[in-house]
Amino acid sequence: MDEAEVPEPRSPYTTFFLLALAGIAIVVVLVFFLGMTSQPQVLQESPNWTLVSCRDTTGILIPAINSGEVTAQFGRDGNITGFSGCNRYVAAFIKNNDRIRITYPLNTGYICEDAGVMQQEADFYRNLAAAASVSTGPSELDILDTKGATLLVFHRQ
Repeated sequence: MDEAEVPEPRSPYTTFFLLALAGIAIVVVLVFFLGMTSQPQVLQESPNWTLVSCRDTTGILIPAINSGEVTAQFGRDGNITGFSGCNRYVAAFIKNNDRIRITYPLNTGYICEDAGVMQQEADFYRNLAAAASVSTGPSELDILDTKGATLLVFHRQ
């Protein structure tokens, strides 16, 4: 009578190798099929932009309260920096062609007396984090959501 063969246990190195291989496969899929890269492309030649309008919580695109005071600078290091009406902020971004992903901004945490400015700032941060694509013209930059609706409109400084 033959004894049932018991499979040898898998080496921890084999498990690690298989997990690493799966991770590499995921990165390959993201880079080649979805077009996302870790090296950001700077928007236009001049990365200095001023907010013209912002989508509010009701979904309406309204003119900026502090026209000229809300800014965005897309750096070669993959960070967006600027002034949001009351605070300085920074957020990371990845851009490929017209697609963009932006993290929720970190800010200096000051509280302004003007409640409208504070609401616009909250809407601005929320809209940056909801960005899915960009549309650029000679002097305009539009940030769009996943459905193509405009979230933010900037003019070149």
